[in-house]
Amino acid sequence: MKGLLRTRPAWSQFLVLISVCLVSVFVVSLAGLMVLSKTSGMSLTELGEMDKWDYSKPEIIFVLRGMQVIQFIGLFVIPVFLCARLFSTNTPQYLGFKMPANAGYLLAGVAVMIVSLPLITLLGELNARVTLPAWFGKAEKDAGRAIEALLSRHTIKDLLINIVCIAALAAVGEELLFRGIGQRLLIKMFKSPMAGIVVSAILFSALHMQFYGFLPRFALGVFLGIMYWYSGSLWVAIIAHFVYDALMLILVYLKPEMINDDTGVSLNALAMAGAVSAALVFLAIRWMVKNNTTRYEEVYAPDAVPDNPFNRHDI
Repeated sequence: MKGLLRTRPAWSQFLVLISVCLVSVFVVSLAGLMVLSKTSGMSLTELGEMDKWDYSKPEIIFVLRGMQVIQFIGLFVIPVFLCARLFSTNTPQYLGFKMPANAGYLLAGVAVMIVSLPLITLLGELNARVTLPAWFGKAEKDAGRAIEALLSRHTIKDLLINIVCIAALAAVGEELLFRGIGQRLLIKMFKSPMAGIVVSAILFSALHMQFYGFLPRFALGVFLGIMYWYSGSLWVAIIAHFVYDALMLILVYLKPEMINDDTGVSLNALAMAGAVSAALVFLAIRWMVKNNTTRYEEVYAPDAVPDNPFNRHDI
């Protein structure tokens, strides 16, 4: 099984990844919901009717956190490690589980996520002003209510649980899928690092099903993709992603009105802060590019076969 599909074209491997994700999500979700039904006392029918949930009930919070674990296992862990095993003979190497050659990438990655906060907030404000079709509303509303319920409990215990269930699981799971394997395949498909990074960021943002936050999430996806490619280490993206999400959770804990995107800052002031933020992000990314040692042919050398050589694509 190890490396069984290693020599298949990248587009073929990408289709396999999508198929495995769909099957895994279905099977794990079905099993997980049955477990949640038994432990929460809610029927499977009740679990499927999210629009009728009373988010003030403790069992709903338990169910929401359980669903996060189900998603982590079914959408991220099983598909990624199964496909990595099919597509390579060395799973940790394939997924980028190594420390960066330059430890500065860890600091630069965290710095990008922190200094980008005003820019991300500005993009979110601009995105919120876009008029979208009405059918976007239901998914947006359900996701918003679930997040608000998880963040509305103001105890240290709930904050720590949210940091684990929201920040840690999302950082590890999303980086495994969207950067560790998804971006790797897309770069190989397009024969272009930046094209792969951008398309992966689009998928990363779109699959959150919160389209009024598409632009800021897309920007974060690009930043994380750049970190991974130029550092060569998935740990850089995972740690940066975790720091960003954990910081947002802490800020919401300290300032609950942020749940409703109420920053209390005027658009003009936000634009000025966003411009400074963008400049700082640019400088950090420029440092990453300048100190980069990643080369396309080195990354994809294990995938090469004698009768299907790839061209050189330096950065």
